[in-house]
Amino acid sequence: MSTPKKRPRQPKKKPTKDRTWLIGPAPDDAFGSSSDAPPTPGPEAPPLAIDERFEHLLENSDLYTAVRTALPARKPQSVGRPPTHPPYVYFLFLCAISVFGSARSTACHLQRDMWWGAVREAVRRHLGPEEANALAPVGPSRSQWNYFFKNHLKKHVPAVRDASRDLWIRQALDMGMLTETGRRGSWIYPERDQVIHGDATVAAPPSDHTHHETADEETGEIRRHRVDDDASHTTEGGGRKVYGNKFLSLAVRAANTPHSRVILALESIRHKSRARDPERDDEGTAVVRLVQHILEKAPGIRAFTYDTALRGVHRAPLIAEGIVVFTPQHGGLEPHPLHQRGSKKCTHKLYAVEGRACEWRLTVDGKAYYTPLPIDELERRKGSLTRFYHRLTIPCPEGDHKLRIRVDETKEDREIDPSTKKQRFNRTEHLRQVAPGTAAGNRLKGFRQDSESSHSRFDQSYPHKRVPVYGANAALLIYIGYAWVNNSISRALGRKPADLAP
Repeated sequence: MSTPKKRPRQPKKKPTKDRTWLIGPAPDDAFGSSSDAPPTPGPEAPPLAIDERFEHLLENSDLYTAVRTALPARKPQSVGRPPTHPPYVYFLFLCAISVFGSARSTACHLQRDMWWGAVREAVRRHLGPEEANALAPVGPSRSQWNYFFKNHLKKHVPAVRDASRDLWIRQALDMGMLTETGRRGSWIYPERDQVIHGDATVAAPPSDHTHHETADEETGEIRRHRVDDDASHTTEGGGRKVYGNKFLSLAVRAANTPHSRVILALESIRHKSRARDPERDDEGTAVVRLVQHILEKAPGIRAFTYDTALRGVHRAPLIAEGIVVFTPQHGGLEPHPLHQRGSKKCTHKLYAVEGRACEWRLTVDGKAYYTPLPIDELERRKGSLTRFYHRLTIPCPEGDHKLRIRVDETKEDREIDPSTKKQRFNRTEHLRQVAPGTAAGNRLKGFRQDSESSHSRFDQSYPHKRVPVYGANAALLIYIGYAWVNNSISRALGRKPADLAP
């Protein structure tokens, strides 16, 4: 009889506090109704063969532009042996790793004429016959790739990342996304191609070892391992611990259009303590910086959707830029006093509860009961800093009251309370422009799920779902190469149908 396997240790769940208050059902209002049908799923994307993916990569003219921008040309009479291949060939090699699965496989494919011949023909079309005729008879070997990757590409990671990002944003604009169009939806229901979605993922390195040396328990033999010094354990949603390097991606796609996702920006983010990794931004800071950069290039953006890693302090500056920022509501937030309207005939106490304004009442049992108020409109007022309001109705036997409540951070909110030494009111943490749990909120939440698909496809591009390099910067380069393949396919196949074109 075999020994039963040990069950994996489950992470301990934090005890949840019992609510001392109740909340009523959401009303039918500008955010939709609970009876609204969910959005119709779009058409399934057709599968692509490896040669099709490689062909679309070679035909992306922006890729050659990125190389000229990010990788400096070798100076004449430089010391050392001249490279066997020009920089754009190695950049194509980097991207092709996501097509063939590894550097070893990529080198093997580019040694064959059927693949290297396709590269020569693409160079002939984009850079001219003289450049194509000057290419070596076969592609780079693995040792040639390793040398260039270590001594050239890894030294220019910021330049490669920034040049790629700006070209990807321009591609999305050229495809009709992120633009001001005649088919603009409301601020509550923006068009699919005017909503950026984002997420962070942890990419597994080739090895799970965390120590360079280990001793065998029985023999005492010292075993040496290769370790990714940048990797560490991170707790994902649901309490699951994963090991690797953490990356952030932002993207956009067109509605009902297969193969239209365009990755707009990538970044390696900090997942250790600030003392151990001072060079990288934390997730929230990196998100705000990247979205603000995209907004400078693409003013037609209407909304941004993310997960609960984004808190009120991160949402506030993006809302001030003039867009809707949607994330699910954090659990554990207690009702916060918001407004009181009183007269001789009636009194109404409003609280911020689960992302929206609610009216406070007491039940017969003495419990606080909060009734969500119907929202008539999400109003946007443009100025030096954009302001957003909920225009709502307070039902009253003496006659309904109309009220306008700010849902962006105000100057008074930012003031420090002398008694608590904290900000007076974290408004963007307690109030949401689009309330979670509503039809409109679920629609925006569904847009963010596209990031999960992108991360899953990235993991599946490599054997055992492990990025075939060590180090955060090297892994970021691999992710950039994957993004170029994805965006090249979108450039070739992901044009919006005629009825969606501006």
